[in-house]
Amino acid sequence: MGKRKKSSQVIRQHGEPNKAMTLWGFMAYREKELFAPDPYFTLVPCLHYDNHFIYEVPKEYRGAPAFMCTCGSAAVVLGPGSYIHDASMSNFKSVEVTVTPENVRVVKITRGLVFACLLRNCVVDPTTGEIWGKHGDGST
Repeated sequence: MGKRKKSSQVIRQHGEPNKAMTLWGFMAYREKELFAPDPYFTLVPCLHYDNHFIYEVPKEYRGAPAFMCTCGSAAVVLGPGSYIHDASMSNFKSVEVTVTPENVRVVKITRGLVFACLLRNCVVDPTTGEIWGKHGDGST
């Protein structure tokens, strides 16, 4: 049986890493938000994953995606319809709580754009038709 081919992009760390050495040889750091270029031109929060994070690839690495997940997948800017299953309070732009005269709490949540792992949030499982929900290393 032949040698098993090693993955060329997955960064294997467990826990909640705040930094990782990429296979390109530069150190990537976990950020709460990254600046999204055209057409957004704004800071966009990154979805929080336990054992992976989104980072920006320096411009000198031509041909590489501008944003990557440490699982080896590209990272993309998504709207709320795509990340609703991953949403946490830190991904909401604003939360408004009001109390009506009947003493009923009404919570209005405004969701915005987020950076997310393309593989985990956009790839559809061909057998089930559901979002795959896993990173490049198989973790969730």
